[in-house]
Amino acid sequence: MKKGSLACFLALLLGTPPATADPASAEIVLARALFTEARLAEDAKDWALAASKLRDAIAIKETGGLRFHLAYCEEQQGLLVEALVDYERSDDLTAGSTEEFRAQLPAKRESLRRRIPTITLLVPPKPSNPSLAVDGHIMPAAVLGKPIPLNPGRHTFVVSAPEHAPFTTQISLNETDAVVANAVLSLLPKRPLVSTLKPEPASVAIAQPPISDVSASNGLPTRTYVLIGEAVVALGAVGVGIGYSLLASSADETADRALNQLGSSSACNPQSSDNPQLCADLNRANDDRKTDRVIARIGFIGAGVAAASFVGTLIFWRPSAKVAIIPSFAPGTAQLSVATQF
Repeated sequence: MKKGSLACFLALLLGTPPATADPASAEIVLARALFTEARLAEDAKDWALAASKLRDAIAIKETGGLRFHLAYCEEQQGLLVEALVDYERSDDLTAGSTEEFRAQLPAKRESLRRRIPTITLLVPPKPSNPSLAVDGHIMPAAVLGKPIPLNPGRHTFVVSAPEHAPFTTQISLNETDAVVANAVLSLLPKRPLVSTLKPEPASVAIAQPPISDVSASNGLPTRTYVLIGEAVVALGAVGVGIGYSLLASSADETADRALNQLGSSSACNPQSSDNPQLCADLNRANDDRKTDRVIARIGFIGAGVAAASFVGTLIFWRPSAKVAIIPSFAPGTAQLSVATQF
């Protein structure tokens, strides 16, 4: 949401400022000239230029008509929140205007209210003093839990509270959306207190474990577990490759024996052969050695990949990298967080 949208939203909450003193005649002439230029820009559908001219005219003398035109230009640019504020302000300034002009305002306002998307951020009651920032702008904490009107588009929301991790989300809003989102604030783990006083015998403090390169089970570094796993995979893959290579060699011997007894043909039809059993053995041996060689090749490739991973871990995983799993507890909840330090 743009800065102007936040200002307009606050204006809806806090009301509008009183009008300034009447301008001099020269300023009135300038305001009328700016309004004429704004109308020309409106005719050309240059809404941004028209809005700029209207704001300059309003700075000289604010009238209901100028506010109405400004709201219309903002509406055409998709600045629905700003347009609603300016339609409201136009209504305040048109007490002496014609009924025809004033009759347009309720329909305009009601149409805009239906189009403006809203988001409601629900925060659990436990965190105290939560704060909200929308697109980097601080919003009053009172809007939490209530529909917040915003312009269509993508917005970033950050909800924070003392001793809690901030909740951040991005949501794209379309016209007429009414989004409800839960802002989950996780309690931060408390750091252990360092004290030079001798602890009382009856007081036992369970400190948060320091980040270390040691696993909770037997004290071996995590890096060692990874290296052992990669080595086991590499050796297993080598074993598969060698085993199936031997099976392929055995199939070669079987095929050679069958081929020598059958003659010169390496492929035969058991149904038309003089020796159907020997012919079937030859065909089976040919199929087996092809399959065994494929599996052996896959095993050797896997062994190479595992060996490369082993070398990469050995070189690039520095022993100073530390990992720890840190538990945190709160009434009714328990959490685990992974901390890494390099």
